[in-house]
Amino acid sequence: MDGIDFLIEFLNDYYKAKLKNIHDIAGNVHLSGYSELYKKDLFVKIFSNKDMFYAEQHVNQVYYPEIYLDSVIFEDNYVVVLKDRQLEDTDKKKISKEQAYLYGNLLADFHNKLTGNVSVYEDKSSLGEQIDTLVKTLQNTEYIDDINAVNKTIKERLEKAQLEYELLPRVVLHGDFSIRNIKKYQDQVILIDFERSRIGVAYQDFVKFFFNEVKDLDLRNAFLKGYRENRPFEIPSETLQSVLLFKTALEILNFHLSHPEKKFGRMADDMLVAIREDKGFLEL
Repeated sequence: MDGIDFLIEFLNDYYKAKLKNIHDIAGNVHLSGYSELYKKDLFVKIFSNKDMFYAEQHVNQVYYPEIYLDSVIFEDNYVVVLKDRQLEDTDKKKISKEQAYLYGNLLADFHNKLTGNVSVYEDKSSLGEQIDTLVKTLQNTEYIDDINAVNKTIKERLEKAQLEYELLPRVVLHGDFSIRNIKKYQDQVILIDFERSRIGVAYQDFVKFFFNEVKDLDLRNAFLKGYRENRPFEIPSETLQSVLLFKTALEILNFHLSHPEKKFGRMADDMLVAIREDKGFLEL
């Protein structure tokens, strides 16, 4: 019996449950099943990364206290136990202006409720240092030539971008804001999956969403209107936008190193091309 099987057996005994493995990729394991202890269905997330565990735990405790049930640390495994829910997917191919507005409102509400109220990871190093660290992890990969070519341009922009970045207010980011993580539950739209929550600037939650999913300018403006209805927001300069787009591309490529299914497809490659063509900023 391997470590995960032993842990599942322990959790089944502890929660008087019949939990089954429904997802197991790169150190993240998801279980579901009925618990006699809680008299309800459980959704259990097992992490090997401590920061991801604490992000998921702390955000759920504040944002969704009604579904947060328990946490367990078992050797090198970190476990968050939630009430399971029947969630419906949202359709990224049919986003209306009304939905875009609602999604902007939803993200601003998340930033408002969590910022200052939860403890999540914050990288206090400079943007340049953060980018250098990400580039080093990708040094011996197929991506490095493209990365180095774009990095020359980014280095010329870093000083100005860093000055602006330091002045922007910090929020608790969702960290992976996308249609995939917006669900329907009891006639409402909700956010899920908070393991990548961290401290950053609000625009960082917009990057993948706008670049990959909401390219129509009317929809982008409807989203911004919905966001600003709940929270002030100023669009960063094109210089800072391009640097944050590069950082996001590096994060995606780094993610793909441990996730061979490459769920983001060619998004990072397209981001690098956009910067190279001087289009690494938000069109409105």
